[in-house]
Amino acid sequence: MSKLGSFTEAEIRRLARSQYDSPSPARPLDPDHTAILVVDMIDEFVKPNWSPYWIPDATRQAPLIRSTVDTFRQQGALVVFLAYETSLGGANFPRTLQGVPIGQGVEEFEDDLFQRVAFSEPLIPTSADLLVLKHTYSGFQGTPLLPVLRNRDITDVVVSGTMTNYCCGATAREAFWHGFRVTFASDLNSTDDPLLHEAELRTLRRGYASIAAAEEIVAALRAGAGSRRLQAALPGERT
Repeated sequence: MSKLGSFTEAEIRRLARSQYDSPSPARPLDPDHTAILVVDMIDEFVKPNWSPYWIPDATRQAPLIRSTVDTFRQQGALVVFLAYETSLGGANFPRTLQGVPIGQGVEEFEDDLFQRVAFSEPLIPTSADLLVLKHTYSGFQGTPLLPVLRNRDITDVVVSGTMTNYCCGATAREAFWHGFRVTFASDLNSTDDPLLHEAELRTLRRGYASIAAAEEIVAALRAGAGSRRLQAALPGERT
């Protein structure tokens, strides 16, 4: 790397490109301190053909998200479902959303969309899972998610769901700002444009999160559970 004062434009571009694309393997995950966030896997985004916000890749990914969530449950990790809703006459979400294209052209559906939280199989929360209602992109803004994670002594969050470059990406960024270690699942998040999915992964990889596939995340969680059991079995470790 060059010395201060001697960086060329070409070198800066090479450095940035290498960081956007560099491997970021899954971190070890201790089930006692890890939560998986399942973002907006609700009918508006997942139910085929139902809504102008339908994300076909989310429908296809739902079984893999379910199997990953099941592993988290089996290992005793926290599972949090986040669901977007605007049932208070639209007064509980930012009015600025009406001023951008994603919030326009759907006025005829406003009495039907996001008025109630509807999960479809295979992603139905259990009584052991937590449900946090959100009213904008980030799962932290105006919700109890932060104190919930703090109270459960969570240090690592795994982000899954839809949409990669909106609610999932915003939630990952804010988790990072709050000091959580973030793992963003490359094949458990989806959006309506594959190119933008990949672009968001590159941005998050460089500055916010470890990017890993579901298989790697499950392996990291099981490894963390194995380390926990080994530590508990060591002489002198029990209290």
